[in-house]
Amino acid sequence: MIRVLLTVLLWLPLTVLMAEPKPTTDNQAEQLAEDKVNGYVFDITVQNENQLNAIFKRAEQLQGQFSADQHGRITLVLHGQELRLFQKSNTSSISSSLIEKARQLDQNQLIDIKACQTTMDFYQIEQSELPEFIEQVPLAPVEIERLQREKGYTRL
Repeated sequence: MIRVLLTVLLWLPLTVLMAEPKPTTDNQAEQLAEDKVNGYVFDITVQNENQLNAIFKRAEQLQGQFSADQHGRITLVLHGQELRLFQKSNTSSISSSLIEKARQLDQNQLIDIKACQTTMDFYQIEQSELPEFIEQVPLAPVEIERLQREKGYTRL
């Protein structure tokens, strides 16, 4: 094995061995930086406002300790009845404060919220009924798997 490796190395042109790496373009450098910063994906199904509020409170606590530049983004994939809490027709004061808290966390680049279209169909929720910062995805488990496979996210 070592002989084969030495033989290959001896026959390689010196220019190949001594060549400097090709410079990367700005787009390639940005892509490399993005690829190194992964994120976390949470599979969320909660039963009520208190449980969802607890998740957002925890995210707020992370703001001072967690940097999206260093750790990547936190993605919450919602696929339960908690989606009803975000409906515009559900205008309770508690729901309004939850929506505002979620909006702030999204604007501060700490979390991304995604809604499962299959669950939305089940609960008869239209995309237009959800706040604009919530991204719609076809199926929660497929999106979670995609984030893990393509983006290197860690599932928690």
